[in-house]
Order: sequence, then structure tokens, then C-alpha cells
Amino acid sequence: LSEDDIYRTSTQYRLWSFSPEQLSTRRRKTHELALARARQLHASQTGDQQHNGSAQPEYLTEREELRLIHRYCELIQTTADHLKWPSNIKPVAVQYLKRFYLSNSCMTYPPKEIYKTILFLASKTEAYHLTVTKFAQSISADPEAILAPEYKIMQALRFTLDVRQPFRGLKGVLMELLNMAEGLKHFIDRIQACYATAKNLCDGPASLTDAYFLYTPSQILLAALHIADTPLTAFYLDTKLPLTLVSRPKILATIEGCAALLSSYDQKDSMGKEERAALEKKLDLCRDPTTKDLVKAHAEMKRNGAEDGVVDEHEAKRRKLEREKRAKEDPFGPSLGNGK
Repeated sequence: LSEDDIYRTSTQYRLWSFSPEQLSTRRRKTHELALARARQLHASQTGDQQHNGSAQPEYLTEREELRLIHRYCELIQTTADHLKWPSNIKPVAVQYLKRFYLSNSCMTYPPKEIYKTILFLASKTEAYHLTVTKFAQSISADPEAILAPEYKIMQALRFTLDVRQPFRGLKGVLMELLNMAEGLKHFIDRIQACYATAKNLCDGPASLTDAYFLYTPSQILLAALHIADTPLTAFYLDTKLPLTLVSRPKILATIEGCAALLSSYDQKDSMGKEERAALEKKLDLCRDPTTKDLVKAHAEMKRNGAEDGVVDEHEAKRRKLEREKRAKEDPFGPSLGNGK
């Protein structure tokens, strides 16, 4: 199997890879569904607006939602840097946040209530051992507030936590180019400079744009190298792609397309304090009231689960036998549900 074949079996490719049109459509549908729900909830709470004069709140636009999500992706990066976490956690957490909001709206689950949980979840995924209490203390947060939305996030992520990153592949290209340089200092310095620039591009623009949704890790790293040093990257690609290769033009065009996306990122477009405050205020007025207290909802879910667990001995044995049967039949073991 080639690396491409292996990647196509990954959940990132099967569940989280899209064309630009598919990605745009999915975000639009999520926004429209949230908008319809918000209006329905408002109408049910206020009754007939023609009689009571209650006006609909001003809802977030799709663009405003994307702006907020982008702001909290940046906040994830700065928080991880402030905590001096390993660099591999940042892109994982950013992608979790982006994936979560493909099926959820900021008006239902505001990012300020989600991003801390996502950071904690990413730290566990990347085997950075940290208790929720210690993490909560480090960011002055309530441990219960961090844990409350965790299951909802896992559902939105479809219980797939794997995030394929371009960094290992980028390091591999560095090693190959250094071997080709054969100890010539001038070329080694150029290769190292190219690598450093490409790594920064993978760390910033690649995570903060839609690159992970639209391109594979290898395409992202080659695009970053293309931006960092176009002639050097062209030389490297010539060693991998024969001029007679039928797919060569398509591969090069894809790399250039990804490079254009990475180059389009401009930190100056980041949300300022005034814009953020205005959007947060607008969000507070139009958010879904049924999800305002996630801690309470989480406590009720656990309590209901405990109550539902009180069953007679016969029912308990029946459920146990069913679980054991499913576990034997399923090569991946039992489901992640509560075993009912």
C-alpha cells in the first residue's frame, strides 16, 4: 500500500475532507438550521409578535460565525503557547473546534464555552497527561464547565479524534534534501531556512485556514515548501515526479492551489477587541436559551443515567448478555454508548 492508499483509509479523509463547494454547503446548512431553531424558540417564548410587539433579536450571520470561530482558533493557539504545551496539540485542538462547528452553530454553543473543553480533549488525545483540575487552575476555569460539553463535542467529532498533520512529512523532506546536499554548507543553510519557513506556515496558516478540510497533509507540506522556496521545491518535486507522469500537471496544480490558500492568510485580518466584544454581545442576545447552562444539563444527564441504571436483576443480566454478544461480533469491541 502506498502512503496515499493508507491516508484514504483514515477517518480524516473519509469524514473530514471536502471540496470547497461541499464545505460551503455544509456550513450554510448548519447556519440555516440554527437560525430556524432560534427563530422558532423565540416565537414560542414570546407568542404572537403582532400582539405583544416583541421583536426578533438580531442573529449572527454566517460570516460573523466564521469570524468568531477563527478568533477562538487563534485563542487556542495562544493559550497552548502560554501554557507551554507541546506544539503538536495546537493543530489538533484547532481542527477539533473547526470540525465541531461544521455541525453546530455558535448560536447554539458559543465558542467561549467550548474551546477550553476542546483544548483539554486535544491534550488527552496527544497523550499530554494533565488532570482537569490542574488544567482548570492554569486557565482560571471551573472543572465542571470544562467537562460539561465533552460528550457533545465527541458526538460532533463522530468519535474520531485522529488528526493527520504535515509536520512529520515535512521533517522527512528536510532529511531527504539534506542528504542530497552532500555536506555543501550553502545548500544546507538554504534547506534549513526553507524548512523553518515551511514549518511556520504549517503551524499557522495551515491550521487557521481550511487547508486541513481541502487538502491532504502531504499537499499542505509541499505547498508550504513551495511558498518558502519555489525553485528548491521544484527541484525536489522533479526527483519525485517524472516529466512523463500523466498525473504530474494535476499534482502540481493542487500544490499551487494549496499554496494560494496558505498565502491568502493575513494576520492583520484577525478580529480586534472591539469587533469581538460587539459579536459576543450580539451572540448573548440571540443564543439558544436551552443550552445556556451546560453544567446543569451535564449533571442531569449523569443523574438520569444513574437512575436508568436501577433495573431488576433479570433485565441487568439480559443487557449484560447483549453487550457481550455485540463485543464478540464487533472486531472493534462494544459501542461507546451507555450499554442499554
